[in-house]
Formats: sequence, C-alpha cells, structure tokens
Amino acid sequence: MDLHLQHKTAHRNVMVTVSLALLLSACSGLRIPQPLVLDASDWTMFAKNGSRGNATSEAIMPPLALAWEYDITGGIGNGSPLIIDSVLIIGNLRGELYGINSYTGKRIGWIDLGDAIQGSPVMDGNVAIVALSNTEMSLVAFDLVEGSALWKKAYGDIEASPLLYRGNIYIGNTEGAFFCINSTTGETIWKFELSENIRVKGIRSSAAESEGTIVFGAEDGVLYALDAETGKPKWRHKTSASIVASACIADGSVFVGNLRGTLSAVDLQSGALRWVFEAGTSVYAGMSYANATVFVGTTAGLLFGLNASTGASVWRTDLESVINSGATIAGNTLYVGTLKKMLFGLNVGDGSIVLKQEVGGRIKTSPSVANGRLYVATDEKTILAFKSTTP
Repeated sequence: MDLHLQHKTAHRNVMVTVSLALLLSACSGLRIPQPLVLDASDWTMFAKNGSRGNATSEAIMPPLALAWEYDITGGIGNGSPLIIDSVLIIGNLRGELYGINSYTGKRIGWIDLGDAIQGSPVMDGNVAIVALSNTEMSLVAFDLVEGSALWKKAYGDIEASPLLYRGNIYIGNTEGAFFCINSTTGETIWKFELSENIRVKGIRSSAAESEGTIVFGAEDGVLYALDAETGKPKWRHKTSASIVASACIADGSVFVGNLRGTLSAVDLQSGALRWVFEAGTSVYAGMSYANATVFVGTTAGLLFGLNASTGASVWRTDLESVINSGATIAGNTLYVGTLKKMLFGLNVGDGSIVLKQEVGGRIKTSPSVANGRLYVATDEKTILAFKSTTP
C-alpha cells in the first residue's frame, strides 16, 4: 500500500475511535481531535471544487445499501455535504454547523453560529468558512481543531456557498454586493456592487473560478466575470431571466441556467455567447460536467445531457418530479434527487436510469462522494450515507 494512503488510513482509524469517545460527552460544541489530512478525493467545497463541476472519478456503483443515517435537527439548504478526511461537515437552516464521522455516522459535535446556513461552508485547512443569512455577523471562520471562531464579520445576508481561491473567499449577498475577503482575517480586499438602478439585483448564485476569473450570476439576469485579484469587470453577459444557479466552468466555457429555463454557454475569456439551449422550465441547480457533456435538471423533472461544445441534446430523461439540486457524477453514474423523495442514478453516457431509491424526504441539495460513500441530505433533517453493494 502507498505510504501516504497507509498514513491517511491510520489517521482516519484514530479519528473514528476518538470521535466515539467525544460522542459520550457531546452537547453544544464542535471540536475534532486532531488536524485534518486533506487530499484530492475530499469534497472541500460546494460542487467539489472551484470550477463547480460536481464530479469525481471515484465510482459508486448501484445497487446501493444504506450505511448510516443521522438527524441534524434542522432543514438543509441548497449546498451539499462536505467530506474532509473522515469528517462530514454540514450546516442547517437553524444556523447550526455539524461535524459527523463520515464512516460511522456518529456525531462529533455541533455549534450554533446564527440564523440560517443556506449553502455549503468551504474548508481552508482545518477552518470552516461559513456563510449565514438573517444574521448580523454573516461570515464566520470556525477552527475545527481549536473548537472556536477565529473571526466573525458582517457581510449582509448570504444565501450562496463561499468560494476559496488562493487564500481568499469570494461571495455575494442578497443586496447585490460581491466581495473578495482575506480568509485569515475576514477583512475585505475588494468589493463589487451591482448598479443601483437595477430593480432586482440580489446575488444567490455561488461563484465559480478558473484561470483567475471569478464568475457568478445575479437576479438581474446577468452573468458577471471579474478579475480575481483586482475585482475589475472582465465582461458581462445578459441572459433572459434571473440567475440563482451556480455557474460551472469547463473546457474554456462558462455554463449557467436561469429561471426561464435558458441554458447558456459563454466563452470564459471574452464573454462571447457560444450556444443557447431552451430547457423549457426554470433551472435552480448548477450544471455538472464530465466527458465533454454538461448535465442539468429542471423544475419540470427533466434531466438533460448536452454536448458541451455545441449545446446539442445528447439525451433527456424524465424523472417525474421537480429537480432543485445539481447532479453529482461518480465515475460513470450520475446521482440526483427530486422533490418526490427519490434518489436516482443514471448512466452518464445515455441517461438510462440504473437506480431509483426512496429516501424519506425531499432532496434539495447536491449529493457528495468520498471514502466509498454517497452522501445525501433530505429536508427531513437527515443525512444518509450509501455504499455500493457491487463487489
């Protein structure tokens, strides 16, 4: 076995043992027993990484069996669970941040940070950067090893998931301001504001990054691209309706859907339109990317696979219920949930359904994959961990 893998496996075994001991005395409080060991397989931010592709090469093959289930006592917003080392991190709509052992489903601890955590935190080493809404101190850096907040700052109501890039946090708020923030101090590096004469200008789209360009959508229907270092606008692309979905970046293009159901591909460098596809009904979820194909679901229950270069439909599958969350790609299987309390697995190549499993609650968040598990959150306040039963 590779020496790094041996070390990480041993480290995670220690984490399992210690977290069980912590469980016996756990009340309010979140502190992990030793520093996290991160690697490329971890899910450290919403949609896995800064491009928001929502894909991993780690395969989770149907059929699936439930490994564990945990109740986090509050509804879950629009992000996805994070998995780092052997710890699952998730927030709820009561403003509570939970740490759960990702192998056993046993609680490590929890902490009350404010009112509502709508999106996913982002991990910066051992520190979780958490955005909140309806809370004055709406951005918090919480050290999981020390078990305490490093800083709390007022950045307005935030309903998106923070992006971490080169030691800085990028996030927009519902008042139409977008910030670059030093992750160590919480201080503003630069601020970009949408024009005051816009009737609707909230930013609920989680930012994406590639090649030093930060991209996000807004309720004014515009896709914005800013220079990551200076905050200066690079380009803007006007779509036909409000954008609340996160953008996805791949192959030099930015992919995004809006509330009219228009899917757009825009050149990352110039902002020039490459193609448009009319999905028919509203898109709340970010697109996912794998194998030169982008995937997106709609409120009509249709899941599309589109050629990333041309926008041509590769396949279309009807899941018969509203799709609010992004699809997660694990190897050759695409996993997505619906509001009819169903988890689906589809073949990436042709869209055929290979898994249909009831989960007891509506799925509004994107699943995550790590450590041989598929992690799914439902609005019944539960986190479910599934494992493959395929040898």
